[in-house]
Amino acid sequence: MKHVLMAAGGAALLLLGALGVGYAQSTPAQTPTATQTAAKQRRQAIISDAASQLGVSADQLQQALTQARKNVGGRARPLADLRKDELQVAARALGVSDVKALRAQLAGTTLTAVAQTHNVQPSSVSAAIMSDITSKLQADVAAGSVNANQVATLTQRAQNRVNALMTHQWPASR
Repeated sequence: MKHVLMAAGGAALLLLGALGVGYAQSTPAQTPTATQTAAKQRRQAIISDAASQLGVSADQLQQALTQARKNVGGRARPLADLRKDELQVAARALGVSDVKALRAQLAGTTLTAVAQTHNVQPSSVSAAIMSDITSKLQADVAAGSVNANQVATLTQRAQNRVNALMTHQWPASR
């Protein structure tokens, strides 16, 4: 029974992770939107359905999933907030007052182009962002929310995402 529960818990964890990517990357609002409420209800329905198929309560399955997350290193997506968090670091590296001002400068261009406009090497901005991410990952390892074995993989993923962030063509302001 434990093996079935662990296998089902792992499958449910993967399914919930896939469903939660879009929801988790959306900007948090003060009150949930209809889409957020529907997504939350859908996730809860999936947990309830999976629990009934396993012959356990939804609470028991949720507890098993929570424990499984702890067993495999805690946070399911430690890099999920990269863009939001690291634009603040980029703003500081460029000498821009805040993220809102940086976003205004990014309208219709890339972070690389904005760095060049400020006479800052794009590699310096990228290095500042990676330094911030690395220190956050190390703090997560120390706190036990990220498994130390995951750091190299997460660092490489972060570098790929930072490279994409630097060359991302931001939409023109409206």
